[in-house]
Amino acid sequence: MKSTVFAAALLWVGTESYAAIQGLYGSDCLHVEGLSAYKDMAFDGETLKQVQTVFGDDECLAPAYDFVFEGPYRLDETLGFIDYSFTTIRLTPLSAGIAENFNLYELCGINTWEAGQGQNVAGLTCGGQTIPGLNTTVHDRIRDNSVSIQMGRASNDLNGSTPNHRPVELDDVIYHAK
Repeated sequence: MKSTVFAAALLWVGTESYAAIQGLYGSDCLHVEGLSAYKDMAFDGETLKQVQTVFGDDECLAPAYDFVFEGPYRLDETLGFIDYSFTTIRLTPLSAGIAENFNLYELCGINTWEAGQGQNVAGLTCGGQTIPGLNTTVHDRIRDNSVSIQMGRASNDLNGSTPNHRPVELDDVIYHAK
Protein backbone atom coordinates (compact mmCIF):
# COMPACT_ATOMS: atom_id res chain seq x y z
CA MET A 1 0.00 0.00 0.00
CA LYS A 2 2.80 2.44 0.89
CA SER A 3 4.50 1.90 -2.49
CA THR A 4 1.23 2.54 -4.35
CA VAL A 5 0.63 5.79 -2.46
CA PHE A 6 4.28 6.83 -2.99
CA ALA A 7 4.06 6.04 -6.73
CA ALA A 8 0.80 8.00 -7.00
CA ALA A 9 2.44 10.95 -5.19
CA LEU A 10 5.38 10.85 -7.60
CA LEU A 11 3.02 10.75 -10.56
CA TRP A 12 1.11 13.74 -9.20
CA VAL A 13 4.32 15.69 -8.53
CA GLY A 14 5.61 14.88 -12.02
CA THR A 15 2.35 15.99 -13.61
CA GLU A 16 2.29 19.17 -11.54
CA SER A 17 5.90 19.96 -12.49
CA TYR A 18 5.16 19.40 -16.16
CA ALA A 19 2.12 21.67 -16.02
CA ALA A 20 4.02 24.37 -14.10
CA ILE A 21 6.10 25.30 -17.16
CA GLN A 22 3.58 26.05 -19.87
CA GLY A 23 3.02 29.20 -21.86
CA LEU A 24 5.24 31.87 -23.37
CA TYR A 25 8.40 33.25 -21.79
CA GLY A 26 10.63 35.94 -23.28
CA SER A 27 13.88 37.75 -22.60
CA ASP A 28 14.54 41.44 -22.41
CA CYS A 29 16.51 42.96 -25.30
CA LEU A 30 19.92 41.24 -25.33
CA HIS A 31 23.01 43.06 -26.66
CA VAL A 32 25.68 41.10 -28.53
CA GLU A 33 28.53 42.57 -30.62
CA GLY A 34 26.66 45.56 -32.06
CA LEU A 35 23.49 43.54 -32.65
CA SER A 36 20.61 42.74 -30.36
CA ALA A 37 18.06 39.97 -29.92
CA TYR A 38 14.92 38.83 -28.17
CA LYS A 39 14.64 35.18 -27.21
CA ASP A 40 11.22 33.63 -26.67
CA MET A 41 10.38 30.14 -25.41
CA ALA A 42 6.87 28.71 -25.77
CA PHE A 43 5.98 25.57 -23.82
CA ASP A 44 2.82 24.05 -25.29
CA GLY A 45 1.93 20.57 -24.07
CA GLU A 46 4.98 18.46 -24.87
CA THR A 47 6.43 20.91 -27.44
CA LEU A 48 9.07 23.57 -26.89
CA LYS A 49 9.38 26.33 -29.49
CA GLN A 50 12.33 28.70 -29.21
CA VAL A 51 12.38 31.83 -31.36
CA GLN A 52 15.40 34.10 -31.45
CA THR A 53 14.75 37.36 -33.29
CA VAL A 54 18.03 39.08 -34.19
CA PHE A 55 18.07 42.81 -34.86
CA GLY A 56 20.49 44.80 -37.03
CA ASP A 57 20.99 47.41 -34.29
CA ASP A 58 21.81 47.34 -30.59
CA GLU A 59 18.36 48.50 -29.36
CA CYS A 60 16.03 45.74 -30.69
CA LEU A 61 14.46 48.16 -33.17
CA ALA A 62 15.37 46.82 -36.65
CA PRO A 63 14.44 43.11 -36.94
CA ALA A 64 16.75 41.24 -39.32
CA TYR A 65 15.99 37.51 -39.00
CA ASP A 66 14.31 34.84 -36.90
CA PHE A 67 15.85 31.55 -35.84
CA VAL A 68 13.14 29.01 -34.87
CA PHE A 69 13.85 25.74 -33.06
CA GLU A 70 10.87 23.48 -32.31
CA GLY A 71 10.40 19.97 -30.97
CA PRO A 72 9.52 17.78 -27.98
CA TYR A 73 10.89 18.24 -24.48
CA ARG A 74 10.99 16.31 -21.20
CA LEU A 75 11.12 18.06 -17.88
CA ASP A 76 12.34 16.87 -14.49
CA GLU A 77 11.61 19.92 -12.41
CA THR A 78 12.63 18.15 -9.19
CA LEU A 79 16.21 17.89 -10.47
CA GLY A 80 15.97 21.04 -12.57
CA PHE A 81 16.66 19.15 -15.81
CA ILE A 82 15.11 19.66 -19.23
CA ASP A 83 15.99 17.58 -22.28
CA TYR A 84 14.79 18.68 -25.69
CA SER A 85 15.31 17.93 -29.35
CA PHE A 86 14.26 19.76 -32.48
CA THR A 87 12.16 18.45 -35.33
CA THR A 88 12.28 21.89 -36.99
CA ILE A 89 15.15 24.38 -37.29
CA ARG A 90 14.35 27.32 -39.56
CA LEU A 91 16.06 30.60 -40.39
CA THR A 92 13.87 33.39 -41.81
CA PRO A 93 15.12 36.74 -43.17
CA LEU A 94 12.61 39.41 -42.17
CA SER A 95 13.24 41.91 -44.98
CA ALA A 96 14.14 41.90 -48.67
CA GLY A 97 17.50 43.55 -47.89
CA ILE A 98 18.46 40.84 -45.41
CA ALA A 99 17.33 38.12 -47.85
CA GLU A 100 19.48 39.75 -50.55
CA ASN A 101 22.52 39.71 -48.23
CA PHE A 102 21.87 36.07 -47.28
CA ASN A 103 21.77 35.21 -51.01
CA LEU A 104 24.88 37.28 -51.81
CA TYR A 105 26.89 35.34 -49.20
CA GLU A 106 25.03 32.08 -49.83
CA LEU A 107 24.42 31.85 -46.09
CA CYS A 108 24.12 28.21 -45.03
CA GLY A 109 24.94 27.22 -48.63
CA ILE A 110 21.54 28.53 -49.73
CA ASN A 111 20.99 31.15 -52.45
CA THR A 112 17.18 31.15 -52.62
CA TRP A 113 16.37 33.27 -49.55
CA GLU A 114 13.16 35.34 -49.61
CA ALA A 115 11.87 37.79 -47.03
CA GLY A 116 9.44 36.10 -44.65
CA GLN A 117 10.16 32.60 -45.99
CA GLY A 118 11.93 30.25 -43.58
CA GLN A 119 14.53 27.76 -44.77
CA ASN A 120 15.41 24.49 -43.04
CA VAL A 121 19.01 24.94 -41.83
CA ALA A 122 19.34 21.85 -39.61
CA GLY A 123 22.83 20.35 -39.87
CA LEU A 124 24.14 23.16 -42.11
CA THR A 125 27.03 25.55 -41.49
CA CYS A 126 25.78 29.13 -41.36
CA GLY A 127 28.22 32.00 -40.95
CA GLY A 128 30.88 29.63 -39.60
CA GLN A 129 28.56 28.05 -37.03
CA THR A 130 27.30 24.49 -37.44
CA ILE A 131 23.59 24.24 -36.72
CA PRO A 132 22.54 21.07 -34.86
CA GLY A 133 20.99 18.29 -36.93
CA LEU A 134 17.33 17.38 -36.53
CA ASN A 135 16.51 15.24 -33.50
CA THR A 136 19.76 16.14 -31.72
CA THR A 137 19.00 15.96 -28.00
CA VAL A 138 20.15 18.80 -25.75
CA HIS A 139 20.51 18.04 -22.04
CA ASP A 140 19.98 21.30 -20.20
CA ARG A 141 19.19 22.75 -16.80
CA ILE A 142 16.16 24.89 -15.96
CA ARG A 143 14.93 26.92 -13.01
CA ASP A 144 11.25 27.83 -12.78
CA ASN A 145 10.55 30.86 -10.58
CA SER A 146 6.80 30.79 -11.39
CA VAL A 147 7.01 34.19 -13.15
CA SER A 148 10.26 33.53 -15.00
CA ILE A 149 12.63 30.76 -16.05
CA GLN A 150 16.38 30.43 -16.53
CA MET A 151 18.23 27.88 -18.62
CA GLY A 152 21.71 26.43 -18.16
CA ARG A 153 24.90 28.27 -19.09
CA ALA A 154 26.63 26.20 -21.74
CA SER A 155 30.41 26.06 -21.95
CA ASN A 156 32.90 24.09 -24.05
CA ASP A 157 32.84 21.17 -21.58
CA LEU A 158 29.28 21.49 -20.30
CA ASN A 159 27.53 21.95 -23.64
CA GLY A 160 24.48 19.68 -23.14
CA SER A 161 25.64 17.09 -25.66
CA THR A 162 25.14 14.23 -23.15
CA PRO A 163 23.57 13.95 -19.68
CA ASN A 164 27.14 14.07 -18.25
CA HIS A 165 27.76 17.33 -20.13
CA ARG A 166 24.65 19.08 -18.81
CA PRO A 167 25.37 22.70 -17.72
CA VAL A 168 25.82 23.15 -13.99
CA GLU A 169 25.33 26.91 -13.66
CA LEU A 170 22.36 28.96 -14.81
CA ASP A 171 22.67 31.48 -17.62
CA ASP A 172 22.23 35.19 -16.83
CA VAL A 173 19.35 35.50 -19.33
CA ILE A 174 15.98 35.49 -17.58
CA TYR A 175 12.84 34.61 -19.57
CA HIS A 176 9.80 36.38 -18.12
CA ALA A 177 6.27 34.98 -18.41
CA LYS A 178 4.31 36.84 -21.08
